[in-house]
Amino acid sequence: MKRFFSKIWGYIIFGIAKFFDVILGGLNKGVSFLVNITKRIRNVLAPITIGVLFFSPFLFRLIPIWLWIPLLIIFIFPFLGSGFVSFLEYWKYVLCEFLYDKSEDLIKGTSKGQIFGSYGDKYKKQKAAEEEAERRRKYAEEAAAREKRRQQQQEQWARIFEQFFGGFTGGTGSYGPFSGYGTGTGSYGQGQGRYYNPAADFNQQYRKHCDVLEIPYDTDEYQVKLAYRKKAKQYHPDINKAANATQKFQEVSSAYEFLSQENIDRYKRLNNM
Repeated sequence: MKRFFSKIWGYIIFGIAKFFDVILGGLNKGVSFLVNITKRIRNVLAPITIGVLFFSPFLFRLIPIWLWIPLLIIFIFPFLGSGFVSFLEYWKYVLCEFLYDKSEDLIKGTSKGQIFGSYGDKYKKQKAAEEEAERRRKYAEEAAAREKRRQQQQEQWARIFEQFFGGFTGGTGSYGPFSGYGTGTGSYGQGQGRYYNPAADFNQQYRKHCDVLEIPYDTDEYQVKLAYRKKAKQYHPDINKAANATQKFQEVSSAYEFLSQENIDRYKRLNNM
């Protein structure tokens, strides 16, 4: 008989857990929807508001007082709403998971010894695991995109040099009579009819990217990867919150994409290294 009533009580608790799961989940989705909507409206109104404030401050006097209330809500709600969403998400997990586990114990006759306070720690660990998984996914996508751009850089310069120097490649692997133009000003010819010299452009970009990574011009791919990892870790926006961190990280990424082994070999051939 005791076992029977324990099951009944377990099903009742399961129903209560399901009720809170649906209510808190729906409330969470509703608030999240409102937060996203007000964010979009705020992004549209913010530059207009700032422009009016700086260039036509007297127009603010024409705005009726009753209109200030929805404007304040639009600007403030995204911040308050985001906090409320996190609050709902936390208590949805803690309360519902505790009740689900409790109902399972009563229905199956098991004893997991649930402690309500421990579910907060479980939630934090789960969120940390999700954030770490998202970070790894993001980094993997960045790495795949970076390698794709690196391949495109290599193919682009291969096409350029094939178009300009395809008929002049000597047996030593240099670009024949044009190899010396790599150290010039970026053009050759006389008068107004100057021509683009890809060798000079290539050399200029190569040296600029080496300087970004702080590696010598006679580098190799191993040094490039080592320097890139060091600089990327230093300037990645997720780690470095400095104002210029994003720009620095983009420069470091561009340098890595350019300095493939093929482009390193191309530079050495151009400059007889």
